[in-house]
Amino acid sequence: MPPSPVELQRLTLLGWPAIESQEVNGWSVRFSSGITRRANSVVSAMMPASVAEIEAAVDEVERRSAERWLAPTFQQWLPASGSWLEGYADSPSDSAGVPSGGVTTAAHDVESEAFFEGQQRLGDLLARRGYEAVAPTDVLWMDRGALPADTEWDRRILVNETLSDEWLEAYVGRDTSSGPSEDDSASRMVHRRLLGGGRSRFYSCLDEDGNIAGGAKVSLVTPEGSANTYAGIYALWVRADRRGRGLSALLLDAIFNHVVRLDVSGCWLQVEERSTRARAVYRAAGFSTVARYRYLTHAH
Repeated sequence: MPPSPVELQRLTLLGWPAIESQEVNGWSVRFSSGITRRANSVVSAMMPASVAEIEAAVDEVERRSAERWLAPTFQQWLPASGSWLEGYADSPSDSAGVPSGGVTTAAHDVESEAFFEGQQRLGDLLARRGYEAVAPTDVLWMDRGALPADTEWDRRILVNETLSDEWLEAYVGRDTSSGPSEDDSASRMVHRRLLGGGRSRFYSCLDEDGNIAGGAKVSLVTPEGSANTYAGIYALWVRADRRGRGLSALLLDAIFNHVVRLDVSGCWLQVEERSTRARAVYRAAGFSTVARYRYLTHAH
């Protein structure tokens, strides 16, 4: 069974650390110069009981966002379907997925219901303030027992524990065939700090000329108080002129080959709903949708 939604949210928070993270009434408020919504949004596991407290916390987030000339943005987590339990029904049971601390199934259920109720209260309040929902995203999961154990390592794949200049340049220029432009130079430092944060592995797929045609970052996360390590797949990309050739699946096979040997207790990734091709690749690889979130933002 996957971690509870609260634990899963915690893993995603640890897997993509922002450059600046602050706390407002128990919420994690992240700022990273506007680079990626994920690193410039609020994650709220705990929700104040009173509307007045939520209003005050939102006011403070808006104030701090305005100081940085950023639109206030919140992640609102949602069940995978009508009930959060439905999203977990197809996931194989695995004791490694039980939240740390020995939480029972009943407590797991109660915690999850309370979590989603709090998220709904936040969403309703922000809607009344004129916030708009953007970038709906699926959170996918694969238990340790479902990780493919027989994938091969293609000779075109390289892996490093540190972020290289070559990988970063290829990532920044991934959407063009000519590489990064001069306009990207101002954001390189932010990208480097974001991508290089935490305990990571960087995968590269080389083309016939030895240039990086695709890549991925895997974050290895061991939550405090837990004996389990989990793998989060981030920034899986293929260069514009190499798309449609199966390189995403090739990179996934290499990641599976590696994380199985690292004995991770589960693997997750996040993908926007509009990325239909990527979602199909991840589904074919064996991932299941266990939660969703969307961003609620307001351009003041």
